[in-house]
Amino acid sequence: MGTLGGMDTDIDALVVGGAAAGLSAALVLGRARVRTLVVDAGEPSNRTAPAIGGLLGQDGTSPRQLYAAGRAQLASLPAVELRSGLVTRIEPAAGEGAEPAFHATLADGGAVTARRVLLAGGMRYAVPDTPGLAELWGGAAFACPYCHGWEHRDRRIAILGATAAAHRVALLRSWSEDLVVLADGELAPQDRDALRAAGVPTTEQPVAAVAPGLVRFANGDELAVDALHVLAPMAPRDDLAARLGIATTQLPNGTGIAVADTFGATSVPGVFAAGDAAGAGNVAAAIAGGSLAASGLHRTLVTEQVL
Repeated sequence: MGTLGGMDTDIDALVVGGAAAGLSAALVLGRARVRTLVVDAGEPSNRTAPAIGGLLGQDGTSPRQLYAAGRAQLASLPAVELRSGLVTRIEPAAGEGAEPAFHATLADGGAVTARRVLLAGGMRYAVPDTPGLAELWGGAAFACPYCHGWEHRDRRIAILGATAAAHRVALLRSWSEDLVVLADGELAPQDRDALRAAGVPTTEQPVAAVAPGLVRFANGDELAVDALHVLAPMAPRDDLAARLGIATTQLPNGTGIAVADTFGATSVPGVFAAGDAAGAGNVAAAIAGGSLAASGLHRTLVTEQVL
């Protein structure tokens, strides 16, 4: 097996991404003695969150702590190598035989040939460009109530944006009755009627900016709030899936999401997907998806049995 700067250039599995899904997959693969390279750009989507919510045994652990613990566990597995970097291109390896094989190129000029690929590099979240919102993202501003609703229970939560406002009110009432809708524009008539019937305060005034504990409107008015619920749909952070020709779909939480079966297999033989790339949406689901995808990938390496 050749090496390039300490990196295997002929391996069984290339895992793109080293956060929840990628590390989970690498753990399963390494324990199965599958020669695995994990390439991680170091930009997990939840890096700004102070803690992970709803993860069994790790509720309240910070993303940094969780991923550090995962990497430490992988260090004991000789079959797994972690490399910091960015995969810029993956393409089928021509003339390599009937079995799938792939060539991958890294931003630093490195290259690797892998029998299988697992895309677990996450997605970009389209956080609205409201001034001040980026600074609150992951803390006082959140998208997943199952991940962060508990931390904002019984506080005043402002629902920012008109999209699906009535549905979001119904969902968030599990955590707080003190809700207000900041439509930041015109509401659909059916949403306006539903919110009025639900007795939820609503304003369609444009939002000029947000700050810790405060919303400022374009007309100069201000509103005190404790947290902001924000829709931030996911979209691919790179073109790897598109260039490989993987079938994708649109879900309520994003677009360009890889269509994958229970074991992470995509429409391209030999390519798997897990985590947000396959629509996970939270850390617990990403870990589970990474584990399942790794077991599915391993099975294709050692048997032709259909799962």
